[in-house]
Amino acid sequence: MGPTGEPQSLVRGARFTGSGVCLLLAVLTALWINRDLRLVDDPARLWWAWAGSGPDRFLTATTLYDLVLLCVYVVVAIGAFRSPVAASSLAVTGLVTLAVRAPALWADGFAEVYPNGLRMRAMLSTFVALGLAAALLIVVVAGRRPLRSYGRGTAPTRPGRGAGITAFLLLGAAGAGAAAWEVHWYLQNPGPLSLYADRFTGGGAALQLLGMPAGWASLVVVAVTLTGACGALAGAVHSRPLGLVGAALVGVSGAAGVSVAVRANLFAGLGALDLVEQLMVAWWVFSLVAGVVLVLVLGRGGVGVGGGRRLAANVYDGYGGVSGPGPGPGSGPGHGPGPGPGSGVSPPPPSARPPGW
Repeated sequence: MGPTGEPQSLVRGARFTGSGVCLLLAVLTALWINRDLRLVDDPARLWWAWAGSGPDRFLTATTLYDLVLLCVYVVVAIGAFRSPVAASSLAVTGLVTLAVRAPALWADGFAEVYPNGLRMRAMLSTFVALGLAAALLIVVVAGRRPLRSYGRGTAPTRPGRGAGITAFLLLGAAGAGAAAWEVHWYLQNPGPLSLYADRFTGGGAALQLLGMPAGWASLVVVAVTLTGACGALAGAVHSRPLGLVGAALVGVSGAAGVSVAVRANLFAGLGALDLVEQLMVAWWVFSLVAGVVLVLVLGRGGVGVGGGRRLAANVYDGYGGVSGPGPGPGSGPGHGPGPGPGSGVSPPPPSARPPGW
């Protein structure tokens, strides 16, 4: 929405530019994932490294969040041409990229097994990704224009009432759960606040080369899911792309956890686990189910944002709707007077709209 409440959309040039930037980000991320695939020679080993249970964890450079970002870049790049929420999708993509890549600027816990040359390439890659993310935000700000027609594929859409309530409940529960787990980790490690701050700075813990500190990752998930939940309840245009990104973050994390639980036979021995471990397994299952449901609910087409500004009293879509004196179909020699005030008959619309209508 613009400052006057009128719906806005991206111009064609901004859509093409945004799509191109997303493709560049996708290529950059795919190159790193391909590097890890060549390193482990088996996609299964890379998955277990991402899930945190494989011996290759600190040999691979990427994380599950790189997989999520790659999927987001490809989907947004393809959909930016005709998507009614292209502006919101590009903005969300840029913001999430900034949030995921920014910790590399201050995190100091990278494992020493990474060669210095590889670490330098990762830092350069991070600067490029941050620059492209900032470019996406600039494209969105500069390319928005008031919507002049409400044709299909151009008018912004928002989630329907049922989809919005479902997204609010699931995203809200996911965000609240992630925040609760972060509180749990804080209580499990009592001590000075500076020690807990290491979960956000990466100090004192080994990180994958393109990874995020655990506390910062939780903060990103909480921010995305709770913001998406509030937006979905309010019927905001941005809530669909933001909610889908939140669904991807939550669902992929749940899938990794469930796969670890299956590999370790945690479901078979669930009764032998303590309460915290049982809650963790249940959280993984909920995250996976919630992510799938949210994708199905928010991935459907939304409802159009209503109308736009009212031009004048009883005037809509550029056609006069107020009766007034003047010539009509029955005026002229041999005919009665044309429609006048109070006659209830409007003059016919002009054959061509004047410029600016």
